[in-house]
Order: sequence, then C-alpha cells, then structure tokens
Amino acid sequence: MVVKHRIKHNLKSGISKSLFLIIVLGCFGIFFTSACTVANAKEKEAGPDSASEIVVLIDCSQSMVDVDAGYASFDLARSLSAVLSREYRIGVVAYRDEVCVNQPLGSSHAMIESALKKIEYTNYGNAGAGLLAAVELFDEDAAVKRILLISDGEMMMKTEEGTRESADLFAQAVENAKGEDIVIDVVALGQRIEEGYTVYSAAEATGGQLYELADGKELGDFTKTLLFEEWQMNASHVGQINGLSGELTVNLPDCLMSTAKIVLLGSQQNENMTLNCEADKIHISKGQNYTVIELANPSADEVKIQMNADSPMDVSAYLTAEYEYELNADYTYAQEEQTADIRLKITNHNGQDMLEGHLKDGGVQVRLDGREQTYRIADGALCISKRYEQNATASLRVIFDGLYGNYYGNTEETVEIIVPLIEEEPPAIDWFFWSVITIFVLALLIILCLAYRQRKRIAGKRKFIDESRTMPRETTNRRNEFNGKLQIYVIHSKDEVDYPPESINLFARCNREMLTLEWLLDVCSLPFNLRGAERIIIRPGDDRSLIIKNNSKASVLMGRELLMKGHAYHLYYGEKVTFIFDQEDTEIEVHYRDLKPNER
Repeated sequence: MVVKHRIKHNLKSGISKSLFLIIVLGCFGIFFTSACTVANAKEKEAGPDSASEIVVLIDCSQSMVDVDAGYASFDLARSLSAVLSREYRIGVVAYRDEVCVNQPLGSSHAMIESALKKIEYTNYGNAGAGLLAAVELFDEDAAVKRILLISDGEMMMKTEEGTRESADLFAQAVENAKGEDIVIDVVALGQRIEEGYTVYSAAEATGGQLYELADGKELGDFTKTLLFEEWQMNASHVGQINGLSGELTVNLPDCLMSTAKIVLLGSQQNENMTLNCEADKIHISKGQNYTVIELANPSADEVKIQMNADSPMDVSAYLTAEYEYELNADYTYAQEEQTADIRLKITNHNGQDMLEGHLKDGGVQVRLDGREQTYRIADGALCISKRYEQNATASLRVIFDGLYGNYYGNTEETVEIIVPLIEEEPPAIDWFFWSVITIFVLALLIILCLAYRQRKRIAGKRKFIDESRTMPRETTNRRNEFNGKLQIYVIHSKDEVDYPPESINLFARCNREMLTLEWLLDVCSLPFNLRGAERIIIRPGDDRSLIIKNNSKASVLMGRELLMKGHAYHLYYGEKVTFIFDQEDTEIEVHYRDLKPNER
C-alpha cells in the first residue's frame, strides 16, 4: 500500500512535523549520495537523449566582493542542480589562488550546497587553474558539454609572473575545451575591464555567449533567461506571486508522473511558505532567488502555495514533470481485409494507463515503419490499421511533444505480424457450372460494353483527375457551378436519436463558391456541434462533380478508402462519402444524386 503525505510546510517557524521529516530525509540522502551515483548513471541512460554536462565555474577572488556581495553566483549554481531534470549532470569548480572547490559532475543539490557553504571571496584569482580543472571534469561521450564561468572578468595573481602563468594556463585550457567541443559561456559581473588579463575571450573562442551584468543582483533574472530562453527547458509558466504575500494554486495535468517540480524563481528572501499537497514524498530545495518543490508520485492534481515575506517578492512559478513509461504492443488480424489492427499501450512505472492523463488530448506522435500515423484511442490503446499480405515486423516509435515535461523510457517497440495461412483442398472442377458462368460473364461484358458506349454518347467524355482517385488537383482556371442534390443520413449519433434523412438541392440553393459540412448540417436543421465540421470543404468540380477536401481531424471515407487529410477528391453522381467524428461519437453519410427534371 502506498503511503501518501498531506503537508503544510512553514519554513520560518521550523515546528512543522513535515519539515522535520524532510530535513531528516535530506540528511539521510546526503549520507548515501555516493552509493547512489551508479544508480543515477543507469537511470540517466533511460532518458530520451544522452546526458548534458554543465560545470559552473566561479571566481572566488577578493575582487568579486565588489560585484557580488550577496554571493548570488553560489545561489545560481545551487538552483541549476535543483531545477534541471535528470539528463543534466551538474558540477561546480571554484578558484582563488588555486582551486578551492572541485565538485564532480552528477553531484546532488545537497553536495553542491555543502561544498559552497564555507567558501568566501578572498585572495587572488587563478582563472587558468580553475578553467583547467573544469575542463578535466567532462566525459568524452556527453551530448552537450558546457562551462558557465561567473567572474568579474579579472585574472590576477600576487606577482606579475604568477599572473602571466595563470593567463597562459587559461589560454591552454581554452584550447583544450575547443578540442573537446566544450562551450564556455562567460557571465561577466560589473564594469568591463579593458586592461590586463581577462576571461572574456573564452566565450568567443569556444562558440559560447558573453553575458554582461551590472552586478550579482541581476543573476536572479538571468537564471530565468538562461533556463527558459537560452536552454529552452521543458516547463510551463503557472503563475506569479508579487508583494509581501501571495497565494498560488497549481493544477497538475494528471497524477501519472513519477516526479513533478514546481519551480519558484525570483526575489523571495525571509518568506514563510505554507504548502498543501498530496504525494508519496515531498522535497524542498531553497535559496535566495529560488525554491524548488519536488513531488514524488503526486496523488492529487492540486497544489496550494502560500508565501509571506519581510520584503517585496517578485516570484515566477513554473511547472515541469518527469514521466517514466513503458510501451506494449499487440495486434489482431482480419483475414478478409488482410488488415492488422495494431494496438500500442503506454503505461507509467506503476502500470497506469498514460492515455487517461494529458496524452488523451494529443501530445504524442506515433510512427509506424518510419512514417507518422493517424491513430485513434480505444480501450486504453493507440490503434493503427495497416494492410499486410505477408509476415512482417512492424516497427513503432513514439515522440512526445514535451510541452512541460520530460519522458523517460524506450521510444521504440516492434510487433511480429503473422499472416495466417488458409489451406484448402482444391475442389473438383464442375465443368457444367463453369460453362454457365463463362456464358454469363461474356453476356455481362457485352451488356457493360453497350452501356458504356451509350453513356459515352449521352454524357460525353468523363474527366478524371487521377486514375487512383488519390490527391486530385483542384481546378482554379475557371469557375464551376453546383449541380445535383445531397441526401444526408445520420448513421449514428451520441444521443442515439434516429434522425430522418434530409435532402438539399444544390442546384437551386447554392449560389456560392464553397460549402462546408457545418453549413449543410445547419441548413438541414441537424442539431450537431461537430468540431472540425467547418473545415470540411465542398466545392463544385468538373463533369458536375463535387470536390471534397478534409482539413479537420475527422475521418472521411469514400467506400472503404480513407481520404488523406489536406487533399482534394472528386465525388460523382451516385457516390457517397462518410464522415466519422470519433470525439463526438457521430457518423454521417452524404449521397450525391442527379436531379430529376421536375426538381430543377
């Protein structure tokens, strides 16, 4: 049985039982961080892409006091380790006369916070030794390798000779970074230094960015820009808290994620925070300009946050989530149609159907054998139909839109399609029967030939845009007029009401260039509100035909042929077209007929 917590968390009072539990678990987690490093590496391999590695390199020389008295650079490093998802591995290097912090990639928020806790700005700045130590932390196979250097820009040691040695070492480290495809971004605090040895050139040399900020107070807003504009982190903005107090309600899209993070960025010193939510486990990371509320397996989709502060707050709230999923595919085979109905299920790590969450409204693409497919959702599965005449391997791949979250699991699944063999003994030849059939076929062919010749004389040559009647080009060089009539039948409706057939005389009533299915239903007084009906277009075509073009999400069939979306098709006298609206559970059939002389 899963235990769920409902907590109210007060950071300032320190008397909440939930806060005490979080502190105890946090200390316990720090103690076992080293033992979990291998497990974290394996978990990372399950992610959608290879790891991105980021080293925050901090100048801790005495001159930094003038531009960052509040140690906002330390806060930025801690915030990245708390906010970024599992495919990011964070490390921290700090330097003075020599390297004073060397925290490896993959370090937790607690490890980074502990490493920076006793560090102060003092002494000189050996940027060469610091950058070289940062470059040496990276793995060769990382997808992205980036160094974020925070400095006032100055490179200075106690002696001129020491400064030159540091500058030479810095230049060598930049060359090493270029050789290993490491990008160096430089965050320069304070007024730009024009003389002496500086660190600015590292950005341009490695293809990085140079960010010039007035002082450390601007690092809070810079963190938001870096995460959501520069690095384009998958998250959605869910609210704002301003002033001395505020309340925010965050609605989760579902409760199927393994982890949900609510990230509060902006000035929020000395505040009290009350948190009301339900989850298996809750962890809070906090700094000067950030608070990260991490919910493991949330069981309620509403999170309420109340904040109070001694000084005005300017807090932006963002939601990001992590989903762990598994794919499972099977199929059924219809022998008569030689069609396999492939079913793909997506479940989370607890076996829950993810199509019951936000994915039911889209957010996932399915590719079958490399081609994107139109699917329907039925009985908790994505359903795709494809014709198979012989045994084959169906390769399925899912692509998530990642609007606000990250998805971890195997994106591909295969299904072996086995076409059953029907073995029948050849029947004895009945010569009399086949003689009769032959005579009948010959007579039928003669009748068809005569009918064809008669029709050709009466109607003239009939023009087809395409022999396979797929994707005809719409005629634009002259205007055609509507002819005939449409008979509309409601085959099935959501309310199970039987509607009588309706008919509309196009020749008499349609003095326009274009119709829509929505207009037809309205004219026939059929009380349906079908999403996408206004995007199903009907125009007059050549040879008294109608041109049907489907720009909606509805399924449109002509006989058993599924019409491709966005392409035009001809409908001739005596033919019918079927419109299926899955979401509204409605099926409508439209017949195109010629007018009798007394109907004109």
